[in-house]
Amino acid sequence: MQQEFDSPTGYKPSCIFEMIDTIKAYYKSTRYILNLVKFNEANIKSIKYKDEYYIGLDHKETTVRVFYAKNKNAQSVFIFPGASPYAENHPGMIMLANALRNVGYNVFLPRIPNLKNLLIVKDNVEWFSHCYEQLLQHSKVNGRVMVVGMSYGGANLLKASFEDKFNSNPPLSILSYGTYYSIETALNFFLTGEINYQNKLYKITPHEWGTIVIFYNFFKTIKTNLNKEKITLLLKYRIEDNDNKVEEIKRDLNQEEKNLVNQILNGKIDQKIKDMILDMIEKNKDLLSYLSPKNWAENIHTKTFIMHGANDSMVPFTESTMLADKIKNSKMLISFLFEHREMSNNRGLLFKIKEILKMINFFALYFKFNK
Repeated sequence: MQQEFDSPTGYKPSCIFEMIDTIKAYYKSTRYILNLVKFNEANIKSIKYKDEYYIGLDHKETTVRVFYAKNKNAQSVFIFPGASPYAENHPGMIMLANALRNVGYNVFLPRIPNLKNLLIVKDNVEWFSHCYEQLLQHSKVNGRVMVVGMSYGGANLLKASFEDKFNSNPPLSILSYGTYYSIETALNFFLTGEINYQNKLYKITPHEWGTIVIFYNFFKTIKTNLNKEKITLLLKYRIEDNDNKVEEIKRDLNQEEKNLVNQILNGKIDQKIKDMILDMIEKNKDLLSYLSPKNWAENIHTKTFIMHGANDSMVPFTESTMLADKIKNSKMLISFLFEHREMSNNRGLLFKIKEILKMINFFALYFKFNK
């Protein structure tokens, strides 16, 4: 039997190696957080990346944006998007990818077509697992990878982790950022803007995009005398930033329909809209149940890191606290510095320093676990 001897300093070699790994993780984490803090959206055009493609579930070439590290044998990170028409062009996605690349990772930002079109459908889960399998075949992907799911994409990624394509070659860990626990409770947030956490009531004005996404996906599923087809088409053009088409369709609507559209676009929710949203939730409960981690997250065994911005106006941070309770092998950080995908600047210096230190501790654990 081989004996483990103490070093002359009195520390066992294993303790020394552990200490070195911890120092490296904190160094990497500090560099990563400083990259996020110093990020300037005005400099995005100067960030280097390469647009490649993978074969999508529809057998078509689908964009994947790759941020290559200097090290040819760098570990890989796959960042799966949320529902956003900007997809891989979203400044928040580019910020995260560039920060991870700067601390030594090859970072892949795949496009998921349905999510670029803001479609909430079951197929998204299969797209995630298929994309994961495709990216593993990339010539620059060496060994096991880290995967990240943003916003709505976080829950899709967690659901996809049950698929055989994931289980046959599982990631080192999953990082979920700003995702939901139950679509029903996340949607209910848009009705009140209220969050009840540890007997304290928080009031956050919900982002208007949430209402747009809800009506775009589910308005056609409820009964109404309003013109569902035209209103849904108008919302599609709004998602595409085609303001001319939005105004063109709006001119063809009656006054009641125009009032509804204006409220949706501005995130103004009255009792009528509340009733419609509740009706949509009821009509689509099977789909929402399938996509809600509330119903299956306890079966996730992959190490899961969960982060959420406390001031998130798209998905309330309480969704992540419930998700962390459900996934036993998880670590959570609620950041009061970040919002949905952006940093909040409405804070004092001392507060920011404390929050940055919390983030450094969290990501030091993350990087150390995934080494």
